[in-house]
Amino acid sequence: MAYFTTKDNCNIYYEEHGSGEPLIFIHGWSCNHKFFKYQVDEFAKNYRVILYDFRGHGQSDRSEVTERGMNLNRFAADLHELIEYLKLDQVYVVGWSMGTSTLLAYAREFKCQYIKKMCFIDMTPKLLNDPEWKLGQSCTFDIVQNLQFMAAIAVSWEFAAKLFIPNVFAKDYDQKSDEFKWVAQQALDNTPHCMMNMWIAMAIEDFRDVLPTIKIPVLLTYSGDGLLYGPSHGEYMKEHLGGESRLVIFPGCGHGLFLEDPEKFNRELKDFLKG
Repeated sequence: MAYFTTKDNCNIYYEEHGSGEPLIFIHGWSCNHKFFKYQVDEFAKNYRVILYDFRGHGQSDRSEVTERGMNLNRFAADLHELIEYLKLDQVYVVGWSMGTSTLLAYAREFKCQYIKKMCFIDMTPKLLNDPEWKLGQSCTFDIVQNLQFMAAIAVSWEFAAKLFIPNVFAKDYDQKSDEFKWVAQQALDNTPHCMMNMWIAMAIEDFRDVLPTIKIPVLLTYSGDGLLYGPSHGEYMKEHLGGESRLVIFPGCGHGLFLEDPEKFNRELKDFLKG
């Protein structure tokens, strides 16, 4: 087990596997580094694979330090500090969901410093829908629904997690499967105030103006049958990114497409990294 300490004294858990060019996988809200279980061994054959847990998640600090610093700018700074701590340069990064939001915050704060290519997995630049914006979560999730979900988190994290978990998978995914049960178990092992703070942090952000500033190549991987996002979200990202990008849709998959169809995801990511 390895940790590094950020400038504001938060201990961040990380792992390294394999050797070669550095490839960092960044998990989503309420998740942890273990969600990339189908990617680690495959990519460690040719890359130096690095995984870590966000502060307030997994094996990273959930102590009193997480009463502060629970916002996407700080998460971007944690990534920047990890890259410098490991003395990396020309890094490939893969961000899923809030991991994508963290990369967008990184692009805003650090201008893609040290990063060679990015992969975004199934995320929008603006979570909340409004009368002028219909490409947020589920294309309908608005400020009222957001307050209702926050109220659910405040009352019972277990209840809120059970509401959210089905959204990780495709619409007709088997909720009795081992994969679904594993994801649910991982989600329940979280600290409520960390989940609340980071949900708010995502909900208040709008990264649409950041997209044109990203000039490095980006692989966009989006669900074809998801409950949260879909092809139209990926098409928006592709249209508004400032550099070369490639959009890949995953038919029959939901938000956790790299869990649902790891062979296709791994193949597409390999091709992108080599290209």
